[in-house]
Amino acid sequence: MAVIGIDLGTTNSLACIWKDGAPVVIKNSLGSHLTPSVVGIDDSDNIVVGNVAKERLISHPDKTASEFKRTMGTKTEYSLGSQKFTSEQLSSLVLKKIKEDSEAVLGEEVTEAIISVPAYFDDYRRNATKQAAEMSGLKVERLINEPSAAALAYMQKHGFEDGTYMVVDFGGGTLDVSIIDSFDNVMEILAVAGNNQLGGKDFNEAIYKAFLADNGLNDDVLTPSERASIYKMAENCKIALTDTPICVMSVNIGDEKFTLTLDNNTLIKIGHEVFEKIGEPIRRVLHDSHVNIQEIKDIILVGGSCKMPTVAAYIEKLTGRAPCTDLNPDTAIAIGAGIFAGMKSRNEQFKDIILTDICPFSLGISMHDHRTQENIMDFIIQRNSMLPSSKTHSYYAVADNQTQFRVTIYQGESIIPDKNIKLGQLTIPVPPTPMHGYLGDVKLTYDINGILIVDVKSNENVDYTKVILSESNTMSKAELDRCKAQLDVLRLASPDNEKQELLIARAERIIEETLSFERQIIVDALLNFRMCLENGNDHDIRRATTKFAQFLDMIEGNSTRLPGEEPDGGDDE
Repeated sequence: MAVIGIDLGTTNSLACIWKDGAPVVIKNSLGSHLTPSVVGIDDSDNIVVGNVAKERLISHPDKTASEFKRTMGTKTEYSLGSQKFTSEQLSSLVLKKIKEDSEAVLGEEVTEAIISVPAYFDDYRRNATKQAAEMSGLKVERLINEPSAAALAYMQKHGFEDGTYMVVDFGGGTLDVSIIDSFDNVMEILAVAGNNQLGGKDFNEAIYKAFLADNGLNDDVLTPSERASIYKMAENCKIALTDTPICVMSVNIGDEKFTLTLDNNTLIKIGHEVFEKIGEPIRRVLHDSHVNIQEIKDIILVGGSCKMPTVAAYIEKLTGRAPCTDLNPDTAIAIGAGIFAGMKSRNEQFKDIILTDICPFSLGISMHDHRTQENIMDFIIQRNSMLPSSKTHSYYAVADNQTQFRVTIYQGESIIPDKNIKLGQLTIPVPPTPMHGYLGDVKLTYDINGILIVDVKSNENVDYTKVILSESNTMSKAELDRCKAQLDVLRLASPDNEKQELLIARAERIIEETLSFERQIIVDALLNFRMCLENGNDHDIRRATTKFAQFLDMIEGNSTRLPGEEPDGGDDE
């Protein structure tokens, strides 16, 4: 049974396996490496995942969900028609699709995976990822931080050379920056910083707002389909600017066509707040690691948003260093996860490679401050401490005749305890103790699997221990079983007809985007295609599928032409 590495992304997800001495990125049932992290319910109440679901974001926005990675580990629910799903359930459906596609390619059962997560994910989000995997039928003993996975992919390609590296992982919904030191086959993470709510999506939103402002449109009066259509074209425009100097964004609303001409200089202006936020974790990670930018051997860019020329140029301007761009930003993290799966399987090639990890958030307890008479956070294990880590602090009474020693454990960076994540609490009885008298010691031990051990030794020399598993912070076993049962009754759409379903969803989306005088042509073509699927033989269906795909390519090719660009066949030469 195979162990695969999975990059579970905000925008796209993909898998990789270490096979015959090399990483192999696995293609999905449509022949693509990337599966959009989008889930929907089709007209037959089947679950659709990936490209088909993404096409239905515009035509069926009330039955489709995307970008749910941003709310992992929270109580957020998404409505797909009449049904509600958590982020974990939606992610599990993406993972199930990845699992099934991998099994079809590999010809064997896949029961275990290494899944990458943003380095700045807290315990809630990390365990939510594990629970999503469990719902999908995958065992996940270890997660790997996305920048660590990217560094493994870089090292595998360039050789495990000694040096200090900066990894910038800028995906669709999250930003991670890490400083990694490689010495004598040991890869040590020195510091991480990031923003779980910053990604390429924010550029899409900036373009979306600029489009509305330039055309005098009001978001409040748009229909959900119109919003989705503008948003998709904003994303397409952002992607187009990766390879072209200028792009015309064109959207049909009712019987009117609205446009916006955009170039990278304009994108820098309308997205200036996003660029400023990119710089914050870069500065913080250099400060926390005590590494000077001149000591960095290479800056490694991964994540789909790093393909944007403006992002690479901004990072170069900020650091004064030209970043490495020879890794494929879309596949690097999955490749690193696949390599780590090979390491976990004790592949001979990696027997001497060691990858260490750190605690991305501080751990501590609430402590009474006599100066302000308020509770403040006492940080025991600082963020970026190497794992496993163990630290001890001593505490003293805050009132005369104190008979209890309350230890409340938090995870986070705020000095105000309630702004952090509460992990657990112990209340220890002590003999009446005078103010400022010794109450006891608190020792926190945190390991790479997210297990926190709290040891308290009271002033009577009595030991109290509490083990806090990351699992205790999210769904209970009963809740997990209920979520799995809800998913088990759902049917995933058959992969046999996925290509045809994708074309139908694509046509429905184009119809939503097209002016009324053009729509009927596409509607007629769609109805003819549906009729062939119902009544035609295999040969007819294959032929109709090819012709319908070419027809849609022609429709979209004409609608997305750049200024001055001639349609195919328009040149005299």
